Amino acid sequence: MTFSLRTQFDLTGRVALITGAANILGPEFAAALAEFGAQVALADINGEACVRVAQKVSETYGTKTLATTADVTDEQEVVAMVEKVLSTFGHLDILINAAATKTSNYFKALAEYSLADWERVMAVNLTSMFLCAKYCVSHFIDRKQGNIINISSIYGVVGPDSRIYEGSWYLNQQINTPPVYSASKGGVVSLTRYFATTLASHNIRANCITPGGVYSGQNEMFVDQYRARVPLGRMARREEMRGAMLFLASDASSYVTGQNLIVDGGWTAW
Repeated sequence: MTFSLRTQFDLTGRVALITGAANILGPEFAAALAEFGAQVALADINGEACVRVAQKVSETYGTKTLATTADVTDEQEVVAMVEKVLSTFGHLDILINAAATKTSNYFKALAEYSLADWERVMAVNLTSMFLCAKYCVSHFIDRKQGNIINISSIYGVVGPDSRIYEGSWYLNQQINTPPVYSASKGGVVSLTRYFATTLASHNIRANCITPGGVYSGQNEMFVDQYRARVPLGRMARREEMRGAMLFLASDASSYVTGQNLIVDGGWTAW
């Protein structure tokens, strides 16, 4: 049979579960997969927003979708979420861990950062990936195939550049990158490598996408300071994350595992 790269990107018959599906990038990931034929289960703690995303994806691409409300830091809710996906679609091929959060005191300085805020952000940004993988992997092992894609950040790879936050405020707090964000996102990269090496014998792949800054209405000062730091001279458009997701979710990356695909306009290349 002649090798066809076009067919390698075809996701017809695949089922993907996306956590954090109602956040900035979740809808983009869902759209990328649905456009190439996948059925998509979307999970988010914001159930109403999740339903809206699922409806839009279904109407746009004509694919079957499922919206479910879930706190992915709650083990029993994760169990129920996975069971609902399996009962709806019959199987699961791809787990996309994209859930992340901010607390009301998220931007506090290190010396003022509370343990409660640290633990909540760590639970959503990192522990949830462990829980979701825990309850999807047994199904993957039974089927002798599976694909885990985790979402990290450039600040899980390099240290934050505080200069880009000068003059930027959110809810009366000076914006910055708190220590828990870097720690959790760095943990995502390491956890991905752990999944890749320990699950490979079951034909389960695990990779990571690391986005740079994505424009989502930030103020002009922040945008100017950010783009001055990027070789391509701008922030990312949210739809620019679709290609990376499609590649890692499809057979086009069938020999790729344990990798961190950085999509940052060159930020980490300086």
